[in-house]
Amino acid sequence: MEKEAAAQLLLRAYRSSSVRLVLFCILTWLGVASLVLFLLQEGRQQVERKAEIEMQGVVSVLEARLLGVLQRVQSDLEQLAATLPAEIYAPSTAPAFRGDVARTLRFHSRQFSEVAGFRVLDASGVLIYDARGAVAGESFSQRDYFKVFTRGAGNGLFFSEVHTDPLIGHWVLGVSVAVRRENGDLAGVIVALLDLSHLSSWFESVAVGERGVVSLRRVENGEVLLRRPFVFEQVNKPLLGNPLQKQVEAGGRSGLMRFHGAMDGVERIFSYRRLADYPLYVTAGLAIDDYLVEWRRTRLFGCLAGLALFLALALLLTRVLKAGGREAQTAGQLRESEARYRMLAENSHDVIWTVDIPSRCYTYVSPSVGGMTGFTPDELVGQPFDVHLTPDSALRLAREIDLRLRRIASGDRAASVVVSEFELVCKDGAQISTEVVSSYLLDADGVARTILGITRNISERKAAEHALKESNRQLHARIEEIGRLQVALQELAVRDSLTGLYNRRYLDETLDREVSRARREGNPLSLVMLDIDYFKRVNDTYGHQVGDEVLRTLAATLSADIRAEDVPCRYGGEEFLILLPNMPLETAMMRAEAWRAAVEKLSIAHGNFQLTFTISLGVSAYPDHGKTPDELTRCADQALYQAKHDGRNRVSIHSL
Repeated sequence: MEKEAAAQLLLRAYRSSSVRLVLFCILTWLGVASLVLFLLQEGRQQVERKAEIEMQGVVSVLEARLLGVLQRVQSDLEQLAATLPAEIYAPSTAPAFRGDVARTLRFHSRQFSEVAGFRVLDASGVLIYDARGAVAGESFSQRDYFKVFTRGAGNGLFFSEVHTDPLIGHWVLGVSVAVRRENGDLAGVIVALLDLSHLSSWFESVAVGERGVVSLRRVENGEVLLRRPFVFEQVNKPLLGNPLQKQVEAGGRSGLMRFHGAMDGVERIFSYRRLADYPLYVTAGLAIDDYLVEWRRTRLFGCLAGLALFLALALLLTRVLKAGGREAQTAGQLRESEARYRMLAENSHDVIWTVDIPSRCYTYVSPSVGGMTGFTPDELVGQPFDVHLTPDSALRLAREIDLRLRRIASGDRAASVVVSEFELVCKDGAQISTEVVSSYLLDADGVARTILGITRNISERKAAEHALKESNRQLHARIEEIGRLQVALQELAVRDSLTGLYNRRYLDETLDREVSRARREGNPLSLVMLDIDYFKRVNDTYGHQVGDEVLRTLAATLSADIRAEDVPCRYGGEEFLILLPNMPLETAMMRAEAWRAAVEKLSIAHGNFQLTFTISLGVSAYPDHGKTPDELTRCADQALYQAKHDGRNRVSIHSL
């Protein structure tokens, strides 16, 4: 019975369209997912086969290049060993052959760029010939490419450890061959130095990915001779416990392996190939992460596509299952939305309203209008929109609506929203400032039929703005007054309060500057010092007020007859000093004489008679009388003293 009940339940569920739709979506997604997984697995296998082929190709290219170099080096070394005479190895006869042997070595060095040079060592390991012209006599007896033959290692090629050659200055690999006498004793050693920087450029040129490895190693112990990327600590170090090295030591000449690197732990596919019968082999490794980049992107795309399909099916299923209840839910949400917006409109502090554009009358006004203007919504609905605006505001609003309608009709959608300010008359006759945000609502044909507006009372803000503007105006006025006072204060700091001429402080600054300019530009400069004759007698006889009037009159006379660049100063008491830039001595004498004559003609009314006075003047010039301000001032003062000594009321030049 329970089984029958369960079967009937499953049958009823299957007959349901919703259940059938769910089963269809699940089976569809599972089928697509299985296909994607199969394609991804096939794609990975193809990528790995391609990586293996590429590494075999890289190793084959490097093998061909390296074999070509090694075979040429072996050929040259054997040729040199066979053709060079035995006498060249004897210390007593070596100097006689040095030129010919060096040329021969240079000739062989130029045949291919991979060799940094050839050199010949005698039986004790001392350098006797070098293709690069190195001075003979340096000992290389401790180098393994020499020591190996002193232990009777035969006459075959020997590959040394990688080292920095002291004569060449960079990394090299020595390939040496022994030359023996007829009795089997060692006569000397011929060495070819392979330039590893050149071979390294080959390693850099092959495509093994960002984390790929290329290396040249010894067969017997895996010792590193050259590696990309270069790791200094690994040079000449044997390779211990490496599965690839074990395969080489077991006799393998080429092959493929996949394992994690001992240095960095990166998993790579390695291909290796032994270099013919030489005790060397070359390897190239491509990192799994490098050659699987594209495949992993494809996998990610496949997973995303599967996820997207799953989500699409789930979304479709969800929409279908919820289609029946969505209309009722939407209707309920619409009612809630209408109630919510009505609540916002009726409880907002701002006034929300709508205007019918053809009739220009209100169609809705929110209740908050009562608190702002005193009118009720019923009093405004159906009334013209500008009925309670000031005449100026009503005119501006009408123009603005016409302008906005023309712009909207021309396709300018930005004109559908505008912010304006208008003056509104309340029910009690009071006038308030308002900010109005108007939105022009378009019908299905794109024609503006209704204006939705929000009006806010900004009277307090306007009052604050007006007060702020008035404060700014007063602040600017005070700043301008301070500026005028600062200018006046600066003027008082450099002016004599009695005469209005520059004071001595300003003279010291200006005279130093003008002397420096005259020295720099090579222009003349003159200095006139004067004082009033018998001025103390005037003060004692007529009083200081009359003396002050005499000083002011003299200052006015001098100021009336000077150029714009001249600097008249009150030097102290009744002494005055006039700085005359760009004026030679002769012209300065003429000016001084003109001032003397003009002063002599002056008269000052005092009571019932006219008071007259005279002046004495001394003149000095740059560079004739001095080259510093102090020297010029002292010379002008001495000339003034001379004028007074000669009888006053005259002009005197400083005499050298």
